Amino acid sequence: MTTHLPTTTADHLLGRPFDSLLDHAATVPGARRFDGVAAAHAAHQAAHHAASQAAFRAAPHADDVERQCSARRLSDAALDAIAELAVLTDTTDEATLESACRQAIAQDPCHIESFARLTALLSRQGRHDEALELIDQAVGWCGDIASLYHFAGCVLESAGRLPQAIASFEQALDLNPALAESHYRLGALCERLGEPRASAAHFRVYRRLVDENRSNQRLS
Repeated sequence: MTTHLPTTTADHLLGRPFDSLLDHAATVPGARRFDGVAAAHAAHQAAHHAASQAAFRAAPHADDVERQCSARRLSDAALDAIAELAVLTDTTDEATLESACRQAIAQDPCHIESFARLTALLSRQGRHDEALELIDQAVGWCGDIASLYHFAGCVLESAGRLPQAIASFEQALDLNPALAESHYRLGALCERLGEPRASAAHFRVYRRLVDENRSNQRLS
């Protein structure tokens, strides 16, 4: 047979929340001895509230987090672009490649693919000034100046001259806002410089332009 012990006042108090204990303490004689506990509890609540407010102020807004995440997220289109750039790092003899690109440019001063390959090759070899001089000369007779500014931006970025690279990419977009690769490069540079909003904006435009190009290719 189970024996039920009588329930004491202490048992009732121990089974109630802390706030209820304080309320009860105020109604019994000698309640003043609970004043220190109540003060400590109030101080704890105030400190918790202040910490919560500080954490809220320190936390980034949701839209900033979204922009930063978007800036850091490489799209499938961006990965395709990286795969295309990998062609420039193949094992083809560099002297032969340089000669072939120069010959193609001599025959067609606006042979954009040859400009892209040659300027990338010269940059990889540390011949940045030579690449920029080549581009500067081409501006005088090539119709696709926007692409030339884009190539100049790539060379300047490779040389570590980031402010000039950004200015060159922006000039390219002033001439041709649909130049997707310039948007991509600016997005990457803005991310490196700690500008997530600008970075996200350029990446969004880049993705939109690439998707539009793919749609147009499927329709044609």
